[in-house]
Amino acid sequence: MKNLTEFGVICCDSKDEIVSWDANAQALFGWEQSDVMGKSIFALIFPDNRVVTEQGHLHSLFRSYHETESITLKIKDQAIHQDGTRLPVELLISRLPENRYFTIFIQITDTAELTDKKKSKQSFKLEIINTILRMSLEPTLLKERLTSILAYLTSVKAFNLSPMASLFLVEQDTNKLVRSIKYGIPDGHPTSCEQVVFGHCYCGRAAQTNALQYIPIARNNHAKTHGHYCIPLAIDATVIGVMSFYTPKHHRHSALTTETLTLVAQVIAALIDNQKMDLQLINLVNDLRTAVLALREEKNFSESIIQGLQHGLIITDQYGNIQKCNDVAKSIFNGFSDGLEGKNLITLIGQENSERLLNHTSSPTAPGEAELSITTEGGNQLILRYSAITRSVSDNGEIGQIISLTDISEWRHVRKEMEKMNRLSTVAEIASAVAHEVRNPLAGIKIMAQSIEEDSGTEDERIECSRRIIRQVDRLNELLTDFFSYARPVMPKKRETSLTHILSETKPLIGNKLEKHRIHLLENFHNDLPSVIADPNQLQQVFLNLFLNAIDAIRQEGTIEIVARKLNSNDLSMYHKKYHFLQRGIRYVMVHFKDNGAGMSHKGTDRVFEPFYTTKANGSGLGMSIVYRTLQENDATISVESTEGKGTTFTMFFKAGG
Repeated sequence: MKNLTEFGVICCDSKDEIVSWDANAQALFGWEQSDVMGKSIFALIFPDNRVVTEQGHLHSLFRSYHETESITLKIKDQAIHQDGTRLPVELLISRLPENRYFTIFIQITDTAELTDKKKSKQSFKLEIINTILRMSLEPTLLKERLTSILAYLTSVKAFNLSPMASLFLVEQDTNKLVRSIKYGIPDGHPTSCEQVVFGHCYCGRAAQTNALQYIPIARNNHAKTHGHYCIPLAIDATVIGVMSFYTPKHHRHSALTTETLTLVAQVIAALIDNQKMDLQLINLVNDLRTAVLALREEKNFSESIIQGLQHGLIITDQYGNIQKCNDVAKSIFNGFSDGLEGKNLITLIGQENSERLLNHTSSPTAPGEAELSITTEGGNQLILRYSAITRSVSDNGEIGQIISLTDISEWRHVRKEMEKMNRLSTVAEIASAVAHEVRNPLAGIKIMAQSIEEDSGTEDERIECSRRIIRQVDRLNELLTDFFSYARPVMPKKRETSLTHILSETKPLIGNKLEKHRIHLLENFHNDLPSVIADPNQLQQVFLNLFLNAIDAIRQEGTIEIVARKLNSNDLSMYHKKYHFLQRGIRYVMVHFKDNGAGMSHKGTDRVFEPFYTTKANGSGLGMSIVYRTLQENDATISVESTEGKGTTFTMFFKAGG
């Protein structure tokens, strides 16, 4: 072993693992750098050291000596060479900011005293390192601290450096150095580089080889020629940057300068790496804070939407446990429980009702609605209109339900009262209309009967009076027949029947009229048209009434068009917005019955299905009322659209058969 009085320099991280091992350390203990990187310094050269094994870590050593504010700790003890030889050593341990890295100066001591010259060199190095460590602890930005360190190093007389220096950092994911700091170099300096590729120029070579580069003089023709020191900054043998110092023309290069600048580079590399870790931690904390704030805002936003809904909202898991609800839902179930969240629907409204809510299927695009009647403990009936959408995730499948609830109890009560009032009003109107329609024939009968009673006129006149009486009685009978058809319709015999067959049976009945009035009949039935569920005889009567009304509206020369097709789910969703009586989940056949006749006014369109409403001189006003009532009895519906002078369209919806 040679140069036993030289310091070996070792850098360890907070886990006591070696991250830097210089040539002197290799000469002192026999291990090469590749053999020791990442290993614990204590397990390597102090396996049975008394001080170390008692304290365990570098952090513990500092605490045990009660020097928490100290920068450097001095320890003398026994170390072990690679070959097993025990060596007396002296350690000078300095800790870097944040206690993430420790620099250890270690030398082997013998019985002979070190020479004054050796002590002087060691003291010089320690003074430089301690000064830089103190500067690194200043409460300023990293760039300001590094600039101050460069200025300090160029001012050290023993180094004999020019007052100009640069610090380059490796650009992320590239082999390129980018100047981050410059000291004393004016803008536009002829030898000033902003970027350097690995392997190019002396800074690039230092980065590529991870070895100090010293250039005695600059190879150019500038008036002020100078040399360079290019010192790599490395962590765990990975170069993270390069320091560059300018030297004057008569600079005297020395091993002390090279060794000290190399030590300084290790300290600065650790300082920069610390800062990067701090910045990463700060960025991570900021990102987490931003994410938490975003989640909080999103939660508040969602909560405000849920609470702002005009209907009740309940969110459950797949077992029916209520996880979230809004205030409207709480008010709806106020008669069942004081609170909802955390409770199960079964205990709240019973097994059957709970299963209806949870098993009701719908989709976000077409949420099907259903109704549920619940009786409270007080005996009050609660009628709810609800829809449910399944909550699911791609990995785990169904995780619960989102149930929308509306209390329609009061609305239903009001509706029943209105329907009762409408029925009473309708009865009054019908009674008035019947009285009006009956009064005229009765008046005629009375006049004819009086004439016969007075025995006035000839025999032929008396016979004519008798005939007129019979006609008025027939008119009354027809009126009453139509009225009873409307008031007490025959119970339909519903079965699957074909619309094409119904129309083929109806067309012969109105064929002569169509030909006489020169009216064209157009039929457009889709190929996949299913059968409908209805009483075929009653359905034929419906189409016959529609044909007769259309012929009366057209009078001469026109067109009647019948279009029939099956509604798919998308059509049903679209038509449901206009025709609220359509129910989701049921298959329908839609029929358009169009004519290009005289059309109706807006008032006429509104009243076309009212009993005894007619615009015809001899009409009873019951034809379209009977059509409406007959379709109702056959689970079908009809609506009308009309424009005066352009025509009328009746739209009918029938339940489709299998």
